[in-house]
Amino acid sequence: MILALICASSMIGPGAADFFPLVEGTVRKYEQKASTIVTTVSVVGKPLDMGGVTVTPVRETPTGSSGTTTYYRVDDDQVAVVAYDIKHPFMNPMPVLKLGAGKVEWDYQGVTKTSVTGERLVAHGEAHAAGKREVLGKMVDVIEVKLIATIGMGMTRYVCDQDAIYARGIGLVDMVSKVRLGDTKQSTTTSTHLVSIEQDKGAN
Repeated sequence: MILALICASSMIGPGAADFFPLVEGTVRKYEQKASTIVTTVSVVGKPLDMGGVTVTPVRETPTGSSGTTTYYRVDDDQVAVVAYDIKHPFMNPMPVLKLGAGKVEWDYQGVTKTSVTGERLVAHGEAHAAGKREVLGKMVDVIEVKLIATIGMGMTRYVCDQDAIYARGIGLVDMVSKVRLGDTKQSTTTSTHLVSIEQDKGAN
């Protein structure tokens, strides 16, 4: 199934969707390590229309959790989060991945529309090709994406520093995320690693 996904991706040429494929019914399983080790199941849902724009929901459910849904929009050169709550979309979609010639950098300012008011969100990202890597037994092209986001202001703000690897035709394969509160030096680190990917045969 991985080979089929890679081949389908290569047929349409390189683009953001190649490294962040959102095929309905795709099920990815990740091992996440922080203070404990949990398995997170990520399922790509059916594309939706949001004000004339196609968005795709991805449901992530860690072991013992009810899960959360993130809504993504994919353009030729970027993938962006448009909402965490379909009723409260971002005013400005937040890029999580961009492609271009060589190293690509971007800045973002917006509001985390997870509630009626939301919180201030400032982010800086950069992405570049990182050669090839063996992923689930296949050698594939990968890109590295670094994202630093600050949510809120003052002593109660959160700073999230992510370093992620995305594989062509597969998606996210590895990520290290560090989160700290305000100006404190203490942080929480979570590592995420892809362990399997498959297509739900019941999906249309």
